[in-house]
Amino acid sequence: MALERVVRISVVLPVYNRAGYVGEAIESVLAQSLPPYEIIVVDDGSTDDSLAVIERFARPCLRVVRRENGGIGAARNSGLRVASGDLIAFIDSDDLWERDKLELQVRALENNDVQLVFGHLLEFLSPERAADLAGSIRVAANPLPGLIASTLLARREAVEKIGPFDASLRVGEFIEWMGRARDLDLASLVIPETVARRRIHGGNSVLAGANTDYLRVIKSTLDRRRRRAAHGG
Repeated sequence: MALERVVRISVVLPVYNRAGYVGEAIESVLAQSLPPYEIIVVDDGSTDDSLAVIERFARPCLRVVRRENGGIGAARNSGLRVASGDLIAFIDSDDLWERDKLELQVRALENNDVQLVFGHLLEFLSPERAADLAGSIRVAANPLPGLIASTLLARREAVEKIGPFDASLRVGEFIEWMGRARDLDLASLVIPETVARRRIHGGNSVLAGANTDYLRVIKSTLDRRRRRAAHGG
């Protein structure tokens, strides 16, 4: 395919104790109709069999970065530091990509004056938890606009302009990062196609309930915008 020769996509996949899911996440990246240039899997100090699962995928394009546990933001930053592609994508270790995710988003970048491209996502109950979670967690029946890391494809220069993820946040790090992207007025687009599936398994950080990190994200966003307003930005 012609697109493979003109774009280099780096995929950053952080993982912490997701031995039961990370293999499927990697497989969904390897199965892309437009293959990525490199897949950087960052093992964030897993204590389960995640690393053993990752190491079963012996591919020239797959690189494993090991680090002490520091949280998903720090893990993404570690991946970004070694990424060499022109475009950057993220996938969480419990999510899955649709086969044409990268191809659809590259075409959207080519045909629109945007820096960040998202897509829609479909939620699903993880099969091994479906019975016990069905009555307690509501899963959307239809695809939703997916403003999450796993649905993003971004130009490298945009990622560098936004800067690293806030490594002090254990949850809400992508919300904070996107807040800085909005403050920079970086053009974004949500394509109508479903590009990813978000696995609901009960341990998702978005289901963790109220967390002081989310309050910190809100406060830092408001403070940043007040400073911009005060300086006429």
